[in-house]
Amino acid sequence: MAAIFALAASANLADLAAPRVTSGLKGLTEMLSQSPPIHITHEFLSPKAAAHLLSKVPKDESKYEPCVGQTDEFDWKRCTLLPTEGDEIAEAAIAKIGSVWDIDTSLLLKGLPIIRYLPGAPAVGKHGDEDRHGVVPNATLVMYLTDSEGSTGQTIFEEANVAVTPRQGSILSFQNVDEHGARHPHGKHSVSAVPKEAKQDRIVVQIPITHKAGKRPYAYPEHVSGAKKPGQHEKLHGTADQKAAFQAAVAAGVSLAVAYMAAKTGKFEEADVPALEKAAKDTGKFSEDDFAAGTAK
Repeated sequence: MAAIFALAASANLADLAAPRVTSGLKGLTEMLSQSPPIHITHEFLSPKAAAHLLSKVPKDESKYEPCVGQTDEFDWKRCTLLPTEGDEIAEAAIAKIGSVWDIDTSLLLKGLPIIRYLPGAPAVGKHGDEDRHGVVPNATLVMYLTDSEGSTGQTIFEEANVAVTPRQGSILSFQNVDEHGARHPHGKHSVSAVPKEAKQDRIVVQIPITHKAGKRPYAYPEHVSGAKKPGQHEKLHGTADQKAAFQAAVAAGVSLAVAYMAAKTGKFEEADVPALEKAAKDTGKFSEDDFAAGTAK
């Protein structure tokens, strides 16, 4: 059950996702999960401020690029930076984020990371956030610039039993690491599909927060997402043959690496396992654990 924050002192100091200041906020701040810490701050932006930021989202498609590790998804998921310096409303929103979460937001004056999901975007598979360097931020803020209806475009944490429907002006904040700084075992999340009949794009501002020893926690203007492994895209969004090949590999009890490579090729026979395993190793993108038998699910 969601717990309403009454005092900033109630926040766990190791939880960078928790707002430190809640007094003066128009909406309520709720804690949705303790493991990992997940919070929602309703009505963080006024309708006027949210509409202003949305109006500044680039309309020129040349301003967009593939999101980190997701080149194949560019047709329906695109990333860009929203210019902020000199924009009074954007700068005020950035300052408010810094005050509420007690973080340094000066780097965000270079731009706010925008992720745009077009109508028809399929679900984004479960992943943990990391930047283009493979660094996992301590926490992530997701500021919704558009509304969604029902289960459309939800941010879902399966292990925490949390599903958040976007509401314009709200901020979802969550911890990516545990108290020791390791990736949180329950921090992976997914995004539900945006149907073709959706009236608008799903647009969010995504703000990673990091904390280095001896320094004040700070936000930085980079996109974070889960870099897909070879074959993972085909397993999730590929042809019927590619999805069937993955399922056949799962039924055979092979490793995750082999199953993903089967999905990439679109066929699977047990005699192919050695060749698929070699192909997976040649990519250099699978961990040792990915080659353990029975890890494909």
